[in-house]
Amino acid sequence: MRRWISLSLLAVLLVLICSGLTILYFVFFGGSSVMMPDLTGESAIVAMERLQQLGLLPKVEEVDSYGEPGVVLEQLPKAGEKVKRGRIAILKVSGSGERFALPDIRGMQYESALKKIEEAGFVAGDVVRIYDKDVPPGVVIAQSPAAPSLVPMKTRVNVLVSLGPNVGKGNVFPLPDVAGMNVNEAKKVLSEAGLFAKNVEYVDTTSTERDIVMATKPKGGSQVTGGSQVTLVVSSGRAPQRQIAVAQQEKAPAVSKPVAVQESEQPKQENSAAQKEQAKPAKPVQPLPQAPQDKETGEQKENKQAKVRYPVPPLSRPLKLEIKAIDKQGERTVFSKDVKGGEYITLNIPYTDQLVVTVYLGGEFVWEERYF
Repeated sequence: MRRWISLSLLAVLLVLICSGLTILYFVFFGGSSVMMPDLTGESAIVAMERLQQLGLLPKVEEVDSYGEPGVVLEQLPKAGEKVKRGRIAILKVSGSGERFALPDIRGMQYESALKKIEEAGFVAGDVVRIYDKDVPPGVVIAQSPAAPSLVPMKTRVNVLVSLGPNVGKGNVFPLPDVAGMNVNEAKKVLSEAGLFAKNVEYVDTTSTERDIVMATKPKGGSQVTGGSQVTLVVSSGRAPQRQIAVAQQEKAPAVSKPVAVQESEQPKQENSAAQKEQAKPAKPVQPLPQAPQDKETGEQKENKQAKVRYPVPPLSRPLKLEIKAIDKQGERTVFSKDVKGGEYITLNIPYTDQLVVTVYLGGEFVWEERYF
C-alpha cells in the first residue's frame, strides 16, 4: 500500500515538472507566432495596448523629434515580421520636451542670419552655396527646418546661401550693395560675386560704428564687370579732427596806471602833469590783415576753395541733409536735399579768409569742420 502511494506521488510530481517545462518553453522559446502590426504614427498608449493583446512585451524609448510628442516613430521588430509571443517589442516615441519657434532667416545676409540663429538658442548647421541670378550674394535662400517650426533647443539649422549670378570675368552685373555691413563681411560678399575689394578708405566719423561700410566706389547697384576692383569706404569710429582757429593779433601797448600820490609829499605841479599823462589816448591797435581786395570793386576776393567730402551713413529711410557754410560774407546753405544711405557727397565751396562748414542730417548736428 505504501509502495503504491509513493509511486502515485512520484507520477504526480513528474507531471507537474513536465507541465512547467512545457509552459516555459512556449513562453520563452516557442509557442505560437504573431504578425508584428504597423504601429508607426499611432500614439504610444494605443501601440502598447495592441502589443500586450498580442502577448508581446512593449518597451518605449523616447527620441527627439520635430513632430507631435508621444507618437510612435519607429518600431522593432518591423511591421510584417513574425515574432514569438512573450518577446520584447521596442517602440521609439517622439519626446515630450519643450519646443521653441525657429526664426525665419530667409532674405538675411548669412552673417546676420547666423547671429540671429545663435541668439535664439539654436546651432548653425550645414551651409550650401549655389548660384542664383535673382538673389544677391551672401543672402539666405532657404533654411531647414523651415520657420516657424517648433523644435527643441540646440537644433541644427541648415541654410542655402546665394552666390549671386554665375558671372565670369568680363561679364557685367549690378554691384551688390554692401553698405551697413562689417568690412570683412562685405569683402566676403564681393569676393563671392567675383569682385575684388582690397582697397579700403577709412573715414573719421562717430555717426557710424567702427568697421562698418558706409559706401562703395563705384556705388552699390552700379553695373560692374566680373573681376573688377571695388573700394570700400569704412568708418574708423573716430571723431573728425578739428583745426583750432588761432587769431593773429598784435598786442596793444600797455597803459600804465597813474600812481596816487599824497599832496603833502608831491608838489601840485607834478600831480597835474600826471593827470595830463593819464588823459592822453592809448595807441590804437592795428587791425587784422584782410584778404586781398579787387581794385575796381573793393570787395574781397574768394581765392580759396574748401573740398568737402561727406559719406552718408547707412539709413533705414531717406533723410534731409543740410550743409551750411559761414565765412566773412555771412552764413549760407550750400547743400539741402533728401539723401539715402551710402551716398557720397562732394562739394567745392569757395570762401574768403576762413570757413566753417556744419553738417546736419535729419535736422540733427553731425559734425563741423574749419578751413583756413
